[in-house]
Amino acid sequence: MFHFKQFDLAHERSTLKIGTDAVLLAALTPVENAQSVLDIGCGCGVIAFCLAQKLAENQTIPNIVGIDVDAESIAEARENVERFPLLPNSSFYFEQISLQDFASQPGSGPFNLVISNPPYFHGDLKPQDRCKLQSKHGDGQLSFQELVDGVDRLLSPEGRFALILPPTEMAEFHQLTVGRWHCRKTVHIRPTESKPIFREVCEYGRANLPKTELHISIRDTSLQYKQDYIELVKPYLTIF
Repeated sequence: MFHFKQFDLAHERSTLKIGTDAVLLAALTPVENAQSVLDIGCGCGVIAFCLAQKLAENQTIPNIVGIDVDAESIAEARENVERFPLLPNSSFYFEQISLQDFASQPGSGPFNLVISNPPYFHGDLKPQDRCKLQSKHGDGQLSFQELVDGVDRLLSPEGRFALILPPTEMAEFHQLTVGRWHCRKTVHIRPTESKPIFREVCEYGRANLPKTELHISIRDTSLQYKQDYIELVKPYLTIF
């Protein structure tokens, strides 16, 4: 069980355990005008529940959908709904289904906010562990092109899509969005001030609006947490 400040989540059986990437993505994604939310590759639902906390604070009763191909992840997400104290259970719907199949179903979407911490290894040496394979490797499951195509079908005209990837993979993903969406925000994240960028959070939309670019370091050179990182994740994590 992982203990957040306002709720607890089981994640032991999910393909992707709760970690920094998911919390950062949720913390960096605003929820204004997000009445309908889709979390692609939701795992135990961590991103969905972190966004739900923000929506509850805004006194919004949203429709939050999470999809994942892994049965155990969806089972755990559904269990987490039962113990989530901030919104009614009816606000959540978790389904074991691929994005490709979900996007082709009549009545799926549109969504004001789509979000994903997607698998990003393609063609690399694969781990033996099933959970790591499903959570990190997109081969035969979800290519970046399939991710773009699926989101494009499900995103409302004024909707936003946010995701987190390593810089090399984000550059590859970005090329596939040209002519479809515009990047509205990029957040460059370093593990420490002295190390290279290891993650980027990007937010896309259909309208060509002014772009924001931010830089965040998790720790300083003495390996202490940076104040801006603390302020960002403090609503969720009990370590601060």
